[in-house]
Amino acid sequence: MDIVAEADPSEPSSDLLYRHTKRENWGVAVFMWERDEKRAFHFADGEIRVFKKGFYQLMVETIPPGDGSADRLRAQVRASISGKKIEILPTVGDQLVLLLRDYPKGFIGGPWHKMHRGEGRRLKRHRDPAIAEAKKLLDPVALEKAHAAGTYNEALIRFTEVLKNTDLVPSAHVKKLQATQPTKDLSLALLETAKDPAKASLRRLQAALVGAKGPATSWQVLTAPLTLLSPRNHICVRPSVFAIQGKVVLPRFNPPKRPSQAGYQRYVDVARAVEEELQALGHAPVDMLDIHDFVWTTLRPAAQEELARINHANETTKAPEGIAETTTKAPGSPGA
Repeated sequence: MDIVAEADPSEPSSDLLYRHTKRENWGVAVFMWERDEKRAFHFADGEIRVFKKGFYQLMVETIPPGDGSADRLRAQVRASISGKKIEILPTVGDQLVLLLRDYPKGFIGGPWHKMHRGEGRRLKRHRDPAIAEAKKLLDPVALEKAHAAGTYNEALIRFTEVLKNTDLVPSAHVKKLQATQPTKDLSLALLETAKDPAKASLRRLQAALVGAKGPATSWQVLTAPLTLLSPRNHICVRPSVFAIQGKVVLPRFNPPKRPSQAGYQRYVDVARAVEEELQALGHAPVDMLDIHDFVWTTLRPAAQEELARINHANETTKAPEGIAETTTKAPGSPGA
C-alpha cells in the first residue's frame, strides 16, 4: 500500500486520492462530500461509501497506483458531477431479491418448478420436458441412421420440431428456419452436435445453417439446441437481456453484435459469473436454463421499474465498521 501521509480529517480534499487503511481491496478513493458528521468517498471498485465521524479517519492520503484506476475513477466522478446520464445497473443480489418475491425458495421451490421446470400439462416455458424431447428427437443413433441413408431432411425436421415446442426461440425465427434447405452438411452438423453436445461448437452449426442458406441463424436458434442437449454446459442467449446481464457481472463488457463462437464464449462467461454469485448467495441454480430464466425474469422490461426500486433502496443500506451508507456499483465502474 502506497500511503504517503495521513490526511487531515478536518480538511478533506477532492483533489487528493485516499485509501482505507483496513480495506485495500476497495482501491483508491476520491472525497465526495461532508455533512452531518459523515464523509462520502467514491472508490475505484465502484462503491460510494459514507463513513461516520470516528471512522473516516481511517481514510488516508495516497498516491495514484500504476493501473489506471485513479484516472477511471476521476472520470466517473466528473461524469457524475456534470450530470451526464449514466446507465444505472442493478447487482445480482438485487435481481435475486426481486426473484425471491415471487419464488421464496428460489430455484428449488414448488412455484419455480411449476412455472419454469414443468408440472402437469406441458407448456412451452417448461424446461424439463423440452430437455427430454430434445434428447429423444435429436438422438444421435436415429440421426446417424437417417444421415447414412441420405435422408438429410430428417435432422432438420427434428431440429425444427424441438425449437417449435419451446419458448426459447421466437416463433418468427422458427418459421424462417422452416424455409431452410436440408443439406448433407447441416445433417452432419446436427449429428455431431447430438453426439457430443457438451463440446459442441456454435461455429459448426452456424456454418452449416449459412451453407444451407438458412434465413434464421439468430442467437436463440443457435444456442437453444445446445442448452437443451447439455443444460449444464451451454446457455441459451437472449440478447436483449443478456447484454444487460453482461454489464452487471463483467468489467467493461461489450455485447457482441452478431452471433459468433467468440461472442458466445463471452456470454457463457456471463452465465458462469451469475451462477457463481447465486451460489455465494445461497441460491444455486440447477443448470443454465435456470440462469436463462433468472436473467429474463429479473431483467425483462416489465421488471425494470421494480428492480430500480430495489437498487435504490440498497443504496442507503447501513453497513458495518462505521460505514453509514453504501451504494451499489457505480455505473461504468469495474465490476459494475
